[in-house]
Amino acid sequence: MKRDVLRWKALAALPLTMLAIGLTACGSDDSTEATDSSTATEASTGSVDVTATEYEFDLSANPSTDTTEINFVNDGAEEHALVFAKLNDGYTVDEAFELQGKKGSAVNYGSTGAKPGQSSTIEIKKPIEPGHYILLCPISGPDGPHYKLGQLEEFDIG
Repeated sequence: MKRDVLRWKALAALPLTMLAIGLTACGSDDSTEATDSSTATEASTGSVDVTATEYEFDLSANPSTDTTEINFVNDGAEEHALVFAKLNDGYTVDEAFELQGKKGSAVNYGSTGAKPGQSSTIEIKKPIEPGHYILLCPISGPDGPHYKLGQLEEFDIG
C-alpha cells in the first residue's frame, strides 16, 4: 500500500510527456462505456470545474484554448485523480495510458488527485493547442482503471 501512495504522489510530478500511471483503489461499477462530451460547450473563461463521483466526471464546460485552471472536486466515496492530456494523432486512450504518454502518445497538461470530500486544482502552465483531449482518472481497482469504468471525457479543442 505504501508503494501505491508513493506512485500517486509521483503522478503530480510526471514529466509533461507522460500521461499517467496506474494506481490502486477499491470500487466496482457495471458501466464500462466512456463518456464522450465532444458536443459539450467549451469554456469561455479561464476556469473549468470537474466534479468526480463513482465513476463519472461532471464538467462545467469542456476546457478550451483559454483554460488556465481546472478545479477538481471529489464528491465520491473513493479517492479519485484527474489527468488532463492531449492525445497525439494515431494513439488511443488505452495506448497512451499503457505507454504512460511516452513515445509521443500524449502531452500531459496537468494532473491532480483528491480524497473523498476534498478538492484540488490543476494550473495550466503552457498554451493549449488544438487537438483531441482527455480528462481521465487513472486509479485502478479490482474492476480495472476508473477511466474504463466511465471516468473518462474525450473532446476536441479547436
